[in-house]
Amino acid sequence: MSDEKLVRSPLLSGIFYPSDPDMLMSEMDNLSMYAKPMPCPAFAIIAPHGSFLYSGKVSMESWGAILGADPSIIAIMGPSHLPYEEGVFLPESTKFDIPGTSLNIDSNLRDYLLTKVTMLKKNDLPHLEEHSIELQLPFASRFFPGVPILPCIISGKNPSTIETATRLFEEISNYIGNQVIFVLSSNLAVSDSPEKCDSLSKEFVDSLSRPIAEFHVEAESCCNSFCGEAVIRAFRVAFPKARAELLDYDNSSKHREYCDELVVGYGAIDFKR
Repeated sequence: MSDEKLVRSPLLSGIFYPSDPDMLMSEMDNLSMYAKPMPCPAFAIIAPHGSFLYSGKVSMESWGAILGADPSIIAIMGPSHLPYEEGVFLPESTKFDIPGTSLNIDSNLRDYLLTKVTMLKKNDLPHLEEHSIELQLPFASRFFPGVPILPCIISGKNPSTIETATRLFEEISNYIGNQVIFVLSSNLAVSDSPEKCDSLSKEFVDSLSRPIAEFHVEAESCCNSFCGEAVIRAFRVAFPKARAELLDYDNSSKHREYCDELVVGYGAIDFKR
């Protein structure tokens, strides 16, 4: 089948966010009050990928940091939450659907990158089973309608995977210049208490402002902590002079139904050149 006919359908509409287009638009209207444009838009953000109930406000604050930018491409980089094979995966699909609309993939850029970074893989399977990119799509569609996207899944965190992802960031920047916006999809710490979650998340965020050699994740944190750590690490290696700023932080404790339910941290973080 030609990849011109391949469309990635929503995985979590109706679960993490509304499946009805009008309800999704209404929810985005409600969240938009938290988008605070800045005098100088960021060139990259870290945005969470929890449900709208859990992290929609924080995601909106993160996306607010890039309002006013005029990108020709939005590169959305997310982790794989499933134990998929190691690697960096661009999609075969040419469109990613969300309720009410489709976002076009920049197929020319994708194919160019596949020739420049030979370790990249073109495979839809990691994308079909992963939500980290999907949860950014309503925001991309809302604020940058018609701007194509480049979705990328980074699976695993071994040195060769980080190196491939770093080269991908560099090649996109070299090819597109300042007309690319990078969206790094990642939650922060996962822990059994709000206090520990907040402490680990703060340590992680603080390390974003230190040299890359001092950027680290608490070894004792839950295996699901900092799910986009490899994405963020590769970005920091590619752009070592980028300046991080924490815009907002929250955790999921207020939504817990049981006291032993794990707590997830969510951060809105922007990067300036």
